[in-house]
Amino acid sequence: MRTEKIAAVLLAAGTSSRFGEQDKLMAPLRGKPVAAHTLETVASMAFAKLVAVVRPIDFAPVIHRKLDRRGYTILVNDQPEEGMSGSIVRAVEHVLPDQKIRGILICLADMPDVPPSHYNRICLAAEDIRSVVASTDGFSSSPPAFIGRKHFPELLALKGDQGARALLSHGLQIETTGAILHDIDTPEDLLNVRSVTPS
Repeated sequence: MRTEKIAAVLLAAGTSSRFGEQDKLMAPLRGKPVAAHTLETVASMAFAKLVAVVRPIDFAPVIHRKLDRRGYTILVNDQPEEGMSGSIVRAVEHVLPDQKIRGILICLADMPDVPPSHYNRICLAAEDIRSVVASTDGFSSSPPAFIGRKHFPELLALKGDQGARALLSHGLQIETTGAILHDIDTPEDLLNVRSVTPS
């Protein structure tokens, strides 16, 4: 499916509880905040719509500014303790009225090294509104992931921090390396990422 029929949904509302006092999305990585890597890569592609779900501006003013400059529609999740599901529900509610949107591409702001080529592979593997296409490192399913419009009612019923994991596990799996799919949850994760230059 062409990206022009897809809404990119950037999830950036987590509480960073495992990272400590600092907001992991604002931690410096190769000259800019962790989240900037993902939001800039996604914004460089020709999606029908760019949507970001973030914490209130008082908690993430820099990210709000960067998203605004890059043309994202900013949705605030003021209950991030609900987990990832609450953010997905907000995003789906936002894109649902637009009948041109054939599905969403879920992207995580704490996955800084996913290249445009992998996002494209996910989108191209999606055939229609029934498609579910997930990323995998050969072991488990994860975002980035495409979920077709037919599954929006299921997404609207999500609860907790598992997100759409059950749905993704039954979808088409696009394999890539763990180095591309790593996410940053702890300071140790960030140190490991800093020591590796993305290919």
